[in-house]
Amino acid sequence: MISKVISSFLLGFIFVLLLDFLFFIGIKINYIDIYNIKVYYNPLFADNQPYILLFILSALFGYLISNKRSLKLFAYIYILLIFISLFTFYKPIGKSLGEILFKKDNLSFKVGKISFKGDLLYRGRKYTYIYRKDINKVIKLSNSELLQSK
Repeated sequence: MISKVISSFLLGFIFVLLLDFLFFIGIKINYIDIYNIKVYYNPLFADNQPYILLFILSALFGYLISNKRSLKLFAYIYILLIFISLFTFYKPIGKSLGEILFKKDNLSFKVGKISFKGDLLYRGRKYTYIYRKDINKVIKLSNSELLQSK
């Protein structure tokens, strides 16, 4: 009984990760790469996971897969979800979703004694990428040197 629960959860986890993988590849291609943000896919994927949602969907998918009566329904829903995840490969949608997830407009930043305004494009493990409208350029700052952001 316990092995069936664990195996169905793991199978559900694999199905969820495939959807997640497609979603983040589209975001990487159409948002991260457009702004020339130097972040590899693995940290982007791992650092931006809604783990509670991942756990819940894995359990739900695992249950639907293991229940023979709901397997056909799961197949239809899953195919639909794959197509929805693939929409991030369409440039306007992928860029918009990237902006929703990562971009914060018109923030104040301070590095040492220098203060400036900009749009936060992405905050990674080590670096923060900011678009400065006044110089029309994306700048990369170490998180340790970025003293303050409001």
